[in-house]
Amino acid sequence: MVYCGRRARVGTVGALALIATSCRNLDGFSTEGDAAYCGELVTASFVSTGLLPQDVAGPMEAELELDASALATLPGKLRTGDEQIGLCAPEPLFDDAPLRAIEPVLNDAISTLDFGEGREHSFFVWVDSTCQGPMMAVVSLMRNRRVELRLFKPALEGYDNAPPGERPGFGVFVFERRERGCDF
Repeated sequence: MVYCGRRARVGTVGALALIATSCRNLDGFSTEGDAAYCGELVTASFVSTGLLPQDVAGPMEAELELDASALATLPGKLRTGDEQIGLCAPEPLFDDAPLRAIEPVLNDAISTLDFGEGREHSFFVWVDSTCQGPMMAVVSLMRNRRVELRLFKPALEGYDNAPPGERPGFGVFVFERRERGCDF
């Protein structure tokens, strides 16, 4: 899929150079066959809050499949390898959970936010946990061919002294592509 940002939707002749530089071919991020993006939840406390049980400090492995041609609908799936230690044990937090594009965001100014240097394209999705309900994520396709996923778990009312499974959550996963899938 070739993605042209909002800035490229200018109709003047002078904008042709801008269009040429702001359109990006994202097809190389798609996974096919056994290929997948493999990674872990970053373990710094501020980026894994509410996603792991309180007594678990170890990494949460994850696998991400992407389809760049479907960024506006169902751009991929997320699976975690935490069925033994996670909040949803004996099930993983995410079990081939479809990434669902947040359609109204596609036409809103928020879709053009720049999430920092090194990103080809970022997009918003919903993803359903096996036991924690729907969460929002921002997926960033990086220029170094890696992928980052920032996960936002909503807060429940009165969560101040709640166990991790009932607290709001935020997590960052960093993925690298592997042609033979992930090892968990």
